Amino acid sequence: MASIPNPSLDAGQQALNQGDYSVAIAHFEGVCELELDESLVTRAAMGLVTAYQGMGDGKRAIAICQRLTQHPDSQVREWATSNLTDLTGVNSVPPSPSTSNSTGFVPLDGTSSNPSAPDSTGFVPLEQTSSKPKTPSRGTASNIKQRLTSSTNRLFSGQPQGNRPNATQNERTGNVPTKGKTDTQKQGLAAQAKDSQSTTENTSRLPAPYSPPPTPHPSIYTPRPRWRNSGRAQNWSPFKKLKFIRLWLVEIVSAIASFWLLHFVVQFAMLTINKILVQLPFLNPIQLFYRDPRPVLLVVLAILLILSPWLIDRLLKRFHRLDALPLTQLAAQSPEAAKMMQRFCRQRRIPVPKLGILPTEAPVALTYGNLPRTARIIVSEGLLSQLADDEIAAIYAGQLAHIVHWDFVLMSLGVLVIQIPYIIYWQVAQWGEQLPNLIERKLSSYRGFLTPILLGIIGAIASLSYGIYWLLRLPMLWFSRARVYYSDRLAVEITGNPNGLTRALLKIALGITEDIQILGKTSSLLESFDLLLPVGYQQSIPFSSCSPQTPFEAVLKWDCTNQYRDWLIINASHPLLGERLALLSRYAQFWKLDTELDLPAIAPPIRSNSARLSKLLNIYKALPLLQSALLFGLIVGMVLRGLLWLIGQIGDSLNIWQIIWMHNANNNSFLTACVLIGFSLGIFVWINSYFPDIKPSTVRTEPNLGDMFGNPTTVPPDSQPVQLTGKLLGRQGLLNWLAQDLILQTSAGLVKLHFWSYLGPLGNVLPQPTRPSHLVNQQVTVTGWFRRSVTPWIDIETLRTQASTISQANYPIWITILAFIAAAWGAYLIWQV
Repeated sequence: MASIPNPSLDAGQQALNQGDYSVAIAHFEGVCELELDESLVTRAAMGLVTAYQGMGDGKRAIAICQRLTQHPDSQVREWATSNLTDLTGVNSVPPSPSTSNSTGFVPLDGTSSNPSAPDSTGFVPLEQTSSKPKTPSRGTASNIKQRLTSSTNRLFSGQPQGNRPNATQNERTGNVPTKGKTDTQKQGLAAQAKDSQSTTENTSRLPAPYSPPPTPHPSIYTPRPRWRNSGRAQNWSPFKKLKFIRLWLVEIVSAIASFWLLHFVVQFAMLTINKILVQLPFLNPIQLFYRDPRPVLLVVLAILLILSPWLIDRLLKRFHRLDALPLTQLAAQSPEAAKMMQRFCRQRRIPVPKLGILPTEAPVALTYGNLPRTARIIVSEGLLSQLADDEIAAIYAGQLAHIVHWDFVLMSLGVLVIQIPYIIYWQVAQWGEQLPNLIERKLSSYRGFLTPILLGIIGAIASLSYGIYWLLRLPMLWFSRARVYYSDRLAVEITGNPNGLTRALLKIALGITEDIQILGKTSSLLESFDLLLPVGYQQSIPFSSCSPQTPFEAVLKWDCTNQYRDWLIINASHPLLGERLALLSRYAQFWKLDTELDLPAIAPPIRSNSARLSKLLNIYKALPLLQSALLFGLIVGMVLRGLLWLIGQIGDSLNIWQIIWMHNANNNSFLTACVLIGFSLGIFVWINSYFPDIKPSTVRTEPNLGDMFGNPTTVPPDSQPVQLTGKLLGRQGLLNWLAQDLILQTSAGLVKLHFWSYLGPLGNVLPQPTRPSHLVNQQVTVTGWFRRSVTPWIDIETLRTQASTISQANYPIWITILAFIAAAWGAYLIWQV
């Protein structure tokens, strides 16, 4: 049913009374989809039962009644149960056309004991049923619809539409409201109708109350986000002028670090290729590869910077079907965004950026270019359809902020550079997936040994390319996080709408999780252009668990109050969303506005040196095991090296020749040996607590993810053995040999999975009997250790399918092997001193 611009409960009832069922359904569906008041949603749902029955669509009417039997209000449940019995009775014997009537709610018999008392849902008080249980009688279509008519009139005449309980303003859930009915909702409703048909066979006489079987399909009656829709400033004073020195310093450091790392990777690759060529017969090393690549790299980077707008355009058109977005078309979707862009660009005397649109339902926005005149702002169809007018304008304002701050230049170059290894990874892996069919057609006699060999080589190349992509993006992460705070602030100053930007960021996060679930994997667009997005795709995953029981504030509290969050964010591409939204709430309070969210104050940074030292000494309690062991190794290694040096000095002064070598030893090798030994000691000390035994008495089976995400004090070393069942999402085949895209979809939300073989990431590339990517899109049971960080995840112990296929991870074994290697290497270096 096509949606209408302004759905109204009163208009739906009027259409229902006139027998215009299609218009009534459109209004009622719109109210169910967009209305904030649960009582009005309930009344619209009951109206849909009447309208669908009037159109002869008993299956959908039955499906809605089944949902209403789970309503928290007892009167609604009794009403739904009574009507469900009558409707299934009518459906079992098709009514004659001559007996059709125009409407039909089944009234509740008896009188209400207190008609004026509102119930918990705000539902219009209906007549109270008798305390004695009644056996529902089967009725004909005529008398059922006649009874529905009178019930409808009482339903819509009881409470005006304007009366909305304030309690509903604080409700939150996990779906994004859209301007029209989404395909997912339509499919869910159709699936419900199909399920209701199977459940209502041979059910002409149902018991009261009726308990329908649970259905996994979403519908318009499942919990949805409840937005306060807090207001915006009408006349606002500007904020204090910002100093950009910190952003510039971060940008300079990131540029230097990126160039140094790129130079290291290129030089290492050239020298490795020459070493291999030297070992091979009949081949000579390439002399050019022995030269310093820095001058060539500088020239290449300069060319890429000049051509970056057009090269990124080409990539987006080639792989993601980029299309132009005329300003007039944007004005039709968001008049405020179009007017704001024209006004702001005229004030700043810059040209309006070139606009584009991507045909994807994931709500994304990216800005790139090398000058304001070559800047592009690209959004997706999902962003325009899932966000409201003022929210779209807030996102566009944030993208304009990147242009006027000039931070988009370096970020465009950095993203363009990392696209090179990423495209190699993606294309090589896809070509490799087609290789078995090609060998089968062309070289069928050699397929037995040729296919695994070539697949192994191609998989290794794809995995290596992905590793280079992951490595090259690391120096850009700090800059990516820093620039977002500045763009958020300017976006609020431009629009005067901090609450609109809050809703926009949350809806983007929810939309990204929905896109992952629909596609069954993380799209290449979300991953490869992650640094340009308003919200990172990985930090969006926890919001899939938001519901009325787990509101946004519960998931975001960790971001605002955890004392180790500034250490744990080092690998994140975006700032903590909780911190961003807390700052937006402060902006709203500065202008005396109601806030969209009730977030706790951001924990202030530590000022005293003693507190900083205490935090540093206790950092092992917060960081993941490898990072803690590395930090421990650095500290213990330097202390140990200094202590041994001091002992050598004492031996030298006392002429004890047996220990003088500790003073005279090569400092670099000896220090490295001490660090390696300290690293291995850290692993041996903490590994048992980091990976506690998974026993039936300690494992948490099917825990509520929202509760686990909402604990603000947990950190990765707080290992929680869990067992969860759900659908395994991720890429398949060679695209996921490193197991980098594994997500478990449960009834309570999504959670990221980490899988390591007994040789770590290298072992993931080696042949395995059952890879995790082989189990994608199957129902699996995951056993492992849950860890809360910027992005919560589970370290997998086992993946088990319903057919008992098992994929075994060996993360503890890999860590133990690594510790033994580090200790042996350290001992060898000391022996060589």
